[in-house]
Amino acid sequence: MDTTASRASERTRKEYARRLDLALGYIDAHLGDEIPLARLAAVACFSPYHFHRLFTAMVGEPPAEYVRRLRLEKAAVRLVNDPCVPVTEIALACGFSTSALFCRLLKARFGLTPRAWRAGGGEMRKNGQQDRKKGKDLPPRPGYDGPAQTNSGRHGMKKAPVVRIEDVPPLRVAYVKHMKGYEDSAGIGEAFETLFAWAGPRGFMGPEARVLGVSLDSPDVTPKDKCRYCACVAVNDRAEPDGRVGIMTLRPGKYAVGRFSGGADIFRKAYAAMFGDWLPKSGWQPDDAPAFESYVGEPSGTAERPRFVFDLYVPVKPL
Repeated sequence: MDTTASRASERTRKEYARRLDLALGYIDAHLGDEIPLARLAAVACFSPYHFHRLFTAMVGEPPAEYVRRLRLEKAAVRLVNDPCVPVTEIALACGFSTSALFCRLLKARFGLTPRAWRAGGGEMRKNGQQDRKKGKDLPPRPGYDGPAQTNSGRHGMKKAPVVRIEDVPPLRVAYVKHMKGYEDSAGIGEAFETLFAWAGPRGFMGPEARVLGVSLDSPDVTPKDKCRYCACVAVNDRAEPDGRVGIMTLRPGKYAVGRFSGGADIFRKAYAAMFGDWLPKSGWQPDDAPAFESYVGEPSGTAERPRFVFDLYVPVKPL
């Protein structure tokens, strides 16, 4: 009886996780559109009367706050990455009803107007300016904010990365999402373990397996404990979602690709090198899609001091 109840509980947990992931995926794909609560509930196949409570309990934020935060963070990154695009165009594209609303929310969150955020926000934050409402240090500005330093200055690497441009076809992956920040290595490790336990019996973990990590948020804008990460493995067209394991297709197009190797801090250094050193000199700018890491072989070293080799793929478009 206990075994039967345990199996039923596990099936329920997996089904709830699958439905929640449908709602989260819908939000990611429709940030620029209206997202009524009833629509999200329908996507997740939950009653609209109870969906708000379920979402809040499982995600840690009410649906409206979650959507508003993602919109604001996406717009803040675009302000820096697309300096020639008008503020109003970015605000509307990211789902705000008016540019005035976006400006108010940006000021409330970061203490800066869009113009100040674009022009000098990074330097102001480096000098210790605080959000007067919350009394907290503001995060560093995302993207490029000055000439890259050489050697170990900006990104802590002795050599600038060797980068190539690749045309990447659509890539279908299975994923397990981790939503508690990039610094939570135990949580990210658990996401990969869950993914591999699913992928192995289905034949997706052979010698040719392609293992990836997709970083959905910029830690320069998103609170560190809310950055979302997807542990991924490439799959074929027959793979289907199963509980925490979702299916998505990574965006095709041009990517700047650099290879990096090192310890646990190599990920931070790699992103800093690509965005702070290579991109500003390249004639390219970041495109509006997540970057991802494609791992080369398995980690080496020890559990306490692992070493990784990976290719960092950054979506780009001509400057």
